[in-house]
Amino acid sequence: MKKAKMNKSRQFLAGTAAGTTSRSWRMFLLMVMLMFATACSSTAPSSESSSMPAQTTKESKIENASESKPSDPPKDTIDHPVTLTFMAPWDEESFASRVKNHVEAKFPHVTMELISQVVDEKELQETFAQGIVPDILLAHRGFAVLKKVDMLYPLDDMIASHELDLSKIRSGAIDFLRARDPDGEQRLLGLPIEEIMNGVFYNKAIFDKFGVEYPHDGMTWDEIIELAKQVTGERDGIAYRGLVFNSFQLTVPLMQLSAQGVGPDGNVNFANNPAFTQYYELMKKIIAIPGNYPEESKASFSNQQITMFMTSANAFESYSKVEGLDFDVVSMPSWPDKRNVGSFANPFSYTISPHSPYKEEAFIVLKYLVSEEMQTILHRNTSGTVLELPALYDQFGADKIMDDRSFHFSSLYMEQAPMPAFTSYDPETKFYAFLRDRFKEFQGMKEDIPTYLRTLEEEYRQILREEAEAN
Repeated sequence: MKKAKMNKSRQFLAGTAAGTTSRSWRMFLLMVMLMFATACSSTAPSSESSSMPAQTTKESKIENASESKPSDPPKDTIDHPVTLTFMAPWDEESFASRVKNHVEAKFPHVTMELISQVVDEKELQETFAQGIVPDILLAHRGFAVLKKVDMLYPLDDMIASHELDLSKIRSGAIDFLRARDPDGEQRLLGLPIEEIMNGVFYNKAIFDKFGVEYPHDGMTWDEIIELAKQVTGERDGIAYRGLVFNSFQLTVPLMQLSAQGVGPDGNVNFANNPAFTQYYELMKKIIAIPGNYPEESKASFSNQQITMFMTSANAFESYSKVEGLDFDVVSMPSWPDKRNVGSFANPFSYTISPHSPYKEEAFIVLKYLVSEEMQTILHRNTSGTVLELPALYDQFGADKIMDDRSFHFSSLYMEQAPMPAFTSYDPETKFYAFLRDRFKEFQGMKEDIPTYLRTLEEEYRQILREEAEAN
């Protein structure tokens, strides 16, 4: 009896336990379902809020901003040792003062080495034969020369990737270089680094000796010729020349007219080109001033026997060192119908070799050389700036002045004449140079100007024919 009761009790307890477990399990499932439902209701938008913008967390804002942020510009630094070769017809001193010292100070990992050669076809071929390929070149003989030896490297893509702002550079300098693309594609094949500024240096003491007022900015060619007549002659046994051109500046009046003497088809046109007639008539007036262009003369601006000397502003440093030379500078004269218009731009440009393994490093160096920091250094050391910075213009050569003298150079930055159309005959290094070489011959000319121009024209045609045959 007892045993039967005990078995019933066990069955009851077992059933009770099973029932309790079953209810507990159901309660657990119910709680999980309630928690899941609560979680869903807290994340899913209700019908009321579905039309409102979803809340954005601070973290998601940062993530989205980083996704839309433009990529950082390239760092213009060079953090590894590299040697860059630079080809230019300079000596080591000029190279050091213009490039080497400043670049190596800015980029301690960079070593700059000079290849002291004219950058022309023959010299480049000789350099290649020695197993040397320059990284950077001074394109002073034009880009057509570089094309002949496969040394053209367009810089537009690197300008974009390195975010170089060309708007800070005088537009004429950029226009000049784009116009000189020998393929006519207006590519920028080099960066302008130094501008050639022309001016009239004048000796104050000679003007005082003749009792004549000094020249001033904005004169015309006719006005300065009349002034030259008054300061040409002999005083105290010394013969003074009133108005003399440095050899390179002889063609500046022609450059002010944007003269182009050879067409794209190679047609030479000097004799029937009004600009050439106008130019040679002007030069004849200057030569005709009695005593101004004698057959033999040892007069120079340095020995203080030339009253007005038309030359590049780069000559300033050497003149500033001449003891007792009291001088200043004014703008180049201009044509009456082109008042205050100078020559077209003619900057020194540096370019990169397409075969250099260090193109990025070379471009970083060029970008630094055209920066305001470096352009200020160059300008104050007598290399004209290519930047559109009027506040800097009067600082030209300031670091070379060792006394309390002051000079005004800002007027030398004249409006630039329009760029003559480019032809493969490259006027800056060919027919302009040809005309300068023939100037001595022009001084002794007996025939009239039209006859002289026809003779000159035929002579130049012959030069082009010989070049064509050689190529």
